[in-house]
Amino acid sequence: MGSRYSTFIAFFFGLIALSLLAYYYHIENDFRTNYKTISAQFNILQKDQERVSYGLLQSALFAYYNQDVIAKDRKNLKVVIKKISQHPLIQNDKHYRPLKKNIAELQVEISNYIELIERYLMINAGIKNSMVFLSTHEVNARGLFDIGSDTLNYIHSIIDSVVQAKRLLDNSYLTQLPEYNKKLLNLSYTEEQDFYIKLILTHTNYLEKNYPLYIEIFSQLMNSPLRVKLETAQQQFEDLAQEDVAFLNILAISLFALIFIATVIIIFLLHRSQKENKKLLMLHKHLEFTLKHDGLTGLLNRHSYDQSLSEVSNPAILLININRFKMFNEFYGSEHADQLLVEVSSLLKQKFAPEQEGTCYRIGGDEFVIVFEKQNSQYIEKIAGEINDLLTNRDYLFSDIRYTARINMAISQVKPLLETADMALKKLKDRPVGNIIHYTSKLDIRDQIRSNIEITQILYDALNENRIIPYYQPIINLKTREIVKYEALVRLKMPDRKILSPIQFLPVAQQTPLYHEITRVMIAKTIEYFSDKPYRFSINFSMSDLEDDDIINILIAQFAAHPDVATRMDIELLESEMLTDMAKVKNFISELKKLGCGISIDDFGSGYSNFSNLTELELDVIKIDGSLIKEINHSSQHYKTVKAIMGLVTEMGTESIAEFVQDEASAQLLSDLGVTYAQGYYFGKPDEFIVDIE
Repeated sequence: MGSRYSTFIAFFFGLIALSLLAYYYHIENDFRTNYKTISAQFNILQKDQERVSYGLLQSALFAYYNQDVIAKDRKNLKVVIKKISQHPLIQNDKHYRPLKKNIAELQVEISNYIELIERYLMINAGIKNSMVFLSTHEVNARGLFDIGSDTLNYIHSIIDSVVQAKRLLDNSYLTQLPEYNKKLLNLSYTEEQDFYIKLILTHTNYLEKNYPLYIEIFSQLMNSPLRVKLETAQQQFEDLAQEDVAFLNILAISLFALIFIATVIIIFLLHRSQKENKKLLMLHKHLEFTLKHDGLTGLLNRHSYDQSLSEVSNPAILLININRFKMFNEFYGSEHADQLLVEVSSLLKQKFAPEQEGTCYRIGGDEFVIVFEKQNSQYIEKIAGEINDLLTNRDYLFSDIRYTARINMAISQVKPLLETADMALKKLKDRPVGNIIHYTSKLDIRDQIRSNIEITQILYDALNENRIIPYYQPIINLKTREIVKYEALVRLKMPDRKILSPIQFLPVAQQTPLYHEITRVMIAKTIEYFSDKPYRFSINFSMSDLEDDDIINILIAQFAAHPDVATRMDIELLESEMLTDMAKVKNFISELKKLGCGISIDDFGSGYSNFSNLTELELDVIKIDGSLIKEINHSSQHYKTVKAIMGLVTEMGTESIAEFVQDEASAQLLSDLGVTYAQGYYFGKPDEFIVDIE
């Protein structure tokens, strides 16, 4: 009876232990799944916010990162925070109810952040328009007003105020604009002068009204509380999760006590439960380690870096980048690239052991950061030199591959540290020597980035609203002085009908996919315009245009729609683009010549000019760069250069065109040198519609 009773008790305790163990497994598994899911979403949200913030400053430099990536990451911010807010743990678990309020506030902050970005981009376009007008039209004032006149001085003062305000992002420089405007209004002008003054006043009034708002919005973006609120919500989640861990530990201890009292079966279950508890503790440690460390190298990660900055007084950083790592990765494969990162990390770990003053992090890709506390730049530069010797004065061996690494380093003590160091690192790539650079305010490229962002938005709007238009400039036969053809030149028409010249937007466009969209518009509009006109005409093509199969297909399709146009069209290849893929260029020329097109080399004689290209290509015309023509009457060197080019033209049996002809003396001199054709303001300015010369 007693044995049977004992067996029953043992079975009873065993059943309870098994039930508790099953319950423990269930809640532990749910906790692990929910913790990993929500923690991962918080990390994604933090990375997306960092990419959006950084992308606002970088989208113009990195073409394919500019608008699409920002738009995707902005959208992802809302998607990810929605996933967190709708997670069953947040919605249904009373323990996490305090977190629900912070997440709701975070959703509102994300919406405000995105809306603020849109407002900034919109007002930035208008501000830039007025500032560009005032900065670029100062030369007009010199032609309209006497040197030393009050009017010219006031205009100079206005433009100087605007330039200072833009350069320093300080609207206090615009406080004197009303006084200058008033003084300008009190003076007397001719009709032409009066029109120019009204344009000046229109833009200064716009800046006076809108620039404070522009500064305010920019400041709000740069000091957005989004990151702080995100970190607060994430830390609150971690704290609540720790309370769940404590609960699980209490449950485990209770289970162990029960199993200790039971029979051999319960003792067995106790042993098993202990093993499960160790597994849970190891999982917890693993999750904690993963949160703070890089999975490949074991170094502290970007999350740890961001946390450490709030704990370090007077921080400074050394940003380290492996030179041409992407090329190494593509050439040797990701396995060897990862091995290189591991070896570099191992060397950095040895250099920055725990007793050292700097802490090493891998923040992504091939970038490492050393954080220093209360150290001057001379000390950090000394450390940078030691790191350079440590990492570069050795061979890295991968199977039968022997590789010598090269690194670039940037030192910054200016917040935001990582962003300023990264800017300096990008500047370093433009320098011919040295691989260590200090960030200073003189290196700040954010104004240029903001300008590029604005111009990109203007281009995007102009393409969507059909405001990219061709202007046509006549090309004259120097002997007969008759128009022989027209060159199509791109222009951008602003909503206020102001026309922007290519120099104001093409350099930025060339760094984005929008450049090819502009070429497509120019092809379609120019061919359509000349389809019912008897003149020859020409369109400019860059090397990147030739590499775009879609553009070539569009050109062929246009010829099919207008069969007689090809025989009246010339393609001007930009010599300044340096025609690198000669096989592609030759094939392009051959195909177009079969259709009757003429081929020219544009801007010949500017900077690098590859004379060997001319002998390899079937050219019809060589177009001499305008920088040589403008000074041909005043520079013997330019005269000799043009004369030498004409000797080559004669030898090749091609025709020639001189750009930027500004007066009769230049035209006559060029004619004497044997130049066939000429274009320039002396013969006719570019216009939206063809105007014959009488």
